[in-house]
Amino acid sequence: MATARMIAVYLLAVVTGTVLVSIANTHVVLQALVRAGASIPTAVRLDAIRQDLAGFAPTLFVLILLGFAVAFPVAGLLGRVLGRGWRRLGFTLAGGAAIAAIMLGITAFYGQVLDATITPVASSRDLPGLLTLCLGGAAAGFLFASLKPPAHTASRR
Repeated sequence: MATARMIAVYLLAVVTGTVLVSIANTHVVLQALVRAGASIPTAVRLDAIRQDLAGFAPTLFVLILLGFAVAFPVAGLLGRVLGRGWRRLGFTLAGGAAIAAIMLGITAFYGQVLDATITPVASSRDLPGLLTLCLGGAAAGFLFASLKPPAHTASRR
């Protein structure tokens, strides 16, 4: 039963991260348009979010699934080494770092492998945008740490 709960909590964190990062991506891009003088009504914003959730989120889900699969075990190990007090902070930072690694990795892949000069996820082009996306991953990491029982508790069940 502990394994099923762990998988459910992990998938909930991945879905949460996917939704939050996708919405953050939409927001950052739309805000850039507003700064350039565009007027974007609420209905257009909501439609853009819906379209990003339908088009961008499925790929993002897979990337976050893989990114958290690396980041969360490292955070768990560090939490055990540093002590329980670091656990929630560790998973929060791991979630944000995973998103940063994903976004920077995508850009590096496009540049090195595809020899492209574009930033495929425009919202990650500058530091404020990248950090905004990372907040979604950090929130997902915090959620994971909050819902996942500590390792010693899970092994007793």
